[in-house]
Amino acid sequence: MRILVSAVVLLLVGLPVAVRAQAPGAVTLESAMVSAVDRHPTVVAAAQALRAAEARIVVARAGTVLAVTANARASVGTVGSSGAPTGGAPGTSHDVSLGASYSIYDGGIRALQVAQAQAALEAAQASLAVARQDVAIAAGQAYFNVLRAQRTVEVREAALRTARGQVEQAEAFVRAGTGARADVVRAQATAATAEADLVTARGQVEITGVQLRSAMAAPLAQALTVADPAAPVPVVLAPSDAAAQAVRERSEVRRLDADVRNAEVALRIAEIRAGLLVTVSAGGVVQVSPNPGQLGWSLGANASFPILDGGAARAEVAAARANVAAAQARREATVLQVQTQAYQAAAGARDTGARVDALRVSVSAAEESLRVAEGRYRAGVGTLLEVLDAQSLATQARINAVQALYDLYLAIVNLQYALGQPLVRRT
Repeated sequence: MRILVSAVVLLLVGLPVAVRAQAPGAVTLESAMVSAVDRHPTVVAAAQALRAAEARIVVARAGTVLAVTANARASVGTVGSSGAPTGGAPGTSHDVSLGASYSIYDGGIRALQVAQAQAALEAAQASLAVARQDVAIAAGQAYFNVLRAQRTVEVREAALRTARGQVEQAEAFVRAGTGARADVVRAQATAATAEADLVTARGQVEITGVQLRSAMAAPLAQALTVADPAAPVPVVLAPSDAAAQAVRERSEVRRLDADVRNAEVALRIAEIRAGLLVTVSAGGVVQVSPNPGQLGWSLGANASFPILDGGAARAEVAAARANVAAAQARREATVLQVQTQAYQAAAGARDTGARVDALRVSVSAAEESLRVAEGRYRAGVGTLLEVLDAQSLATQARINAVQALYDLYLAIVNLQYALGQPLVRRT
């Protein structure tokens, strides 16, 4: 089965990747999502529930067609057909026949049961789609979280190298008699803090790696290399349009639509059973042995009406009517939820793109400020404190830029999810 990654995910490969060698077999956004959809137990369970729903609709439809059965009976003994002992030698008897039965009229209950099974099937199909989307988005989020953690480590490593260089510079000034010992201590403290930040960042890489393996339903001990995505291409979509599209496309809404139909059919069945119920059926038997070819037939009608049942019939109708109202309310709640998610996702993608641009400028300014502070310090007209402050601001600006970049990646994929567009397509 060929697997395609759809619309918005494809936007992520629109521009060339920054120069960074990729290891063969490295995990990509596509492969992470595909692995989750193919292997995650949540999807397996939903697929099996769909198979069960498909079987139930076959069972429901079987009640509307002609049923033919083969029957056989044989006995030996000294007990007669009346159940009393015969008192004689053991006797034998047998009977082989073919029987047919057909429900001519049942008040429409069987047809409604088929409609109910069909609604349940549609709900199961929507549930499978929801499960696939949920595990795919979780894998996508985990994938970008790993990349975010790895890029953060790179920033922290650079900050530690710079801090150690500042320690060496301060010590050199002390040896030359142009610096204070306090500057060395201050630089060493900054370097120690940078080293602790790096340890934390490396630990986050390990944690996010485990989370990615779990989201992909891969063994937690499996070696994992994550490939860089292409530069993100933001999606321009008005939040109000996103909210409207989500209601049309989200599988959660389709599942609730099916649940409402199921509840409405159940109400109609309860109403039929609470009133005068008339059924008509026909049957026939062909004897095979003994008396081959002997025919028999029957035509029967039955009418029932609950007179005294302790109010059970009316209570069943009331319960079914309440179930319809509850299903409709759940649908409306889900509509509100998906509208809000899509609106926020569209607004978030727009705003995060603007934040990435702003932070890019911030990084450039912070790096220039650091360059100036270092130059002043080397020339002996600036202080180490100025350098350390500038270094802290530059490091934080780089961290913020990394966070914003991967927030943008996540915002694009989250928008696709919120719109109800399949993250993984199968053809």
